[in-house]
Amino acid sequence: MQAKTLFSVPVLSAAIGLGVLGFAGCGSDGNDSGSSATTESTDATTESGDDSASSGNAPAPSGDAVRSAKVEIEDFAYHPDPVRIEEGGKVIWVNKDSVPHTATAEDGSFDTGTLDEGKLKSESFKEPGTYAYICSIHPQMHGTVEVVSAG
Repeated sequence: MQAKTLFSVPVLSAAIGLGVLGFAGCGSDGNDSGSSATTESTDATTESGDDSASSGNAPAPSGDAVRSAKVEIEDFAYHPDPVRIEEGGKVIWVNKDSVPHTATAEDGSFDTGTLDEGKLKSESFKEPGTYAYICSIHPQMHGTVEVVSAG
């Protein structure tokens, strides 16, 4: 009786290579352009289920602000609104609607671009302040990010 091989060497090598490329794309590239907000993008369906952006995140030293927060886009609204984070922190927008949305700063300081259903993007905020934003596709949608000093 002959044993059957489930994976050929080329298929296994390709799978390992894709896994390595996936890990190489994670994290920061260390490029700091000096702007007050920076963008990261990913597919929410590839997340491991770690919901630390909305739960288990201890408040920042400045009070009720957190280091990172998740904003869910659902029923043509941003939840929570406003969202309050610490200076240098991050906001992650997740589109749970079946139609595309954006989170676009009214002052032009950040723009997530179009988020299709199940997609997410994040912005890091380096400067304290209040950042009003809208969905550029549905301008009746409004949200606010409040960034407080870390010290």
